[in-house]
Amino acid sequence: TSAPRRMYMKVTDRSAVYEGRFVRVVEKTVVRADGRRGTWEAIERTNVHGSGAVVIIALTRDGELLFEKNWRAGTESYVVQFPAGLTDLDGESEAEAARRELLEETGYAATELTPVFLSPLSAALTSTRAMHFFTRDVDYVGKPSGSDVEEIEVLRVPADRADEFMLHLPDGVELDLQ
Repeated sequence: TSAPRRMYMKVTDRSAVYEGRFVRVVEKTVVRADGRRGTWEAIERTNVHGSGAVVIIALTRDGELLFEKNWRAGTESYVVQFPAGLTDLDGESEAEAARRELLEETGYAATELTPVFLSPLSAALTSTRAMHFFTRDVDYVGKPSGSDVEEIEVLRVPADRADEFMLHLPDGVELDLQ
């Protein structure tokens, strides 16, 4: 005899309840494996392509990992994170987006990027996923271009001290591992 077939949850209906410039709030009807129904609210980005985001784990020629201290409106606090950004330019590959975001936010240029893994950014809230890339021997080529809605400080941390750095952040700064 064969093993019993496992049933999984699934979305049976979805409707947009709000749409802004860059996000949409969606109400999803879900059916559990036992047949019970429920409603889940989720956020969808409307301005991204592909998986939605990239994260860049960058190592300088001096053996330093690049981090960013960035103020985030969602948490209304500063976070420390790897350089990251959206895949929001039409026709741009994830690797091209990673190169662009690293340069825009840190002033460092990457030549070779190695895709490491794809993961959800906040699986309970959004379908956006981030492709994580690793790059070594990045070169500083000039001042970051920045953004009107971001305040980014580039932090260079010796790779052999990254664990200590992440465990001892200043008060009021949170770690965002994306």
